[in-house]
Amino acid sequence: MAFDGRASIVEIIDEEKTVIFDIYRFKKITGTKVGPILGLSDLSTPFKVACELAGLYPGDKTNKYIDAGNILEPVLRDYLAQRPSLMRKALDLSDDQKVGVEEPVPKETCGYDHFHNEKVFGGLVDGYIQVDGKRDTILEIKTSHDREKWKDDKGGYTNVPMGYMLQASLYAELSNLDRVLFLVGFLDEPDYDRPKQWIPDETNTEVIVVPKLDMSGYMKQCEDWYNEYIKGGYTPEWTDKDEEVVKYLKAYKPKRR
Repeated sequence: MAFDGRASIVEIIDEEKTVIFDIYRFKKITGTKVGPILGLSDLSTPFKVACELAGLYPGDKTNKYIDAGNILEPVLRDYLAQRPSLMRKALDLSDDQKVGVEEPVPKETCGYDHFHNEKVFGGLVDGYIQVDGKRDTILEIKTSHDREKWKDDKGGYTNVPMGYMLQASLYAELSNLDRVLFLVGFLDEPDYDRPKQWIPDETNTEVIVVPKLDMSGYMKQCEDWYNEYIKGGYTPEWTDKDEEVVKYLKAYKPKRR
């Protein structure tokens, strides 16, 4: 039987809305965790992330939106790789410059982390853009059903959600690169039921190139949070948004020996 991470719980303190735990192996902060740790996410919370990093909570169950993103990531990467002129235009390169997509190391091969030299931060990139044979830009692939969220004041699609900017900028920072190319596939709701039938083209995709954020302050805040809570063995306070996670933690019944 697989190990249940809830066995690491020492105490759940309702009065303080805190969970105390005892673990010996710390998971690393990946790009998707930065926004929630900083309180800049509508989809997750600092408490939930702490439970995930401590291994107490396995994460949300998969759904059709997550499935579609996983299925279409290689499809979108191939779409971009076959269009060097699209990359040259987005990156403002000359026609004589070589440009291409570098595939990421498979997650199974690298132990689900592309940044083994880092102690606190890690994660998996979607790929790199190479210019004249050298890594130049982080590739970040997204699927979305909300075009309006990405629109800027001029009707373009340059309004990258902050959570995505933090994720991609972390990977750019860890890769010593200065910019990010977002390739976004816009799906209609019915497409999520049949993602393998969705075909990217110029009408349902956007390429957005942005400079990475200055991550020094954000990473310092995350590392301080990590040292306090994860290494300290307790969580931040839970909120009403964490009801399902708390319910899951309290449902654990240790097996008698």
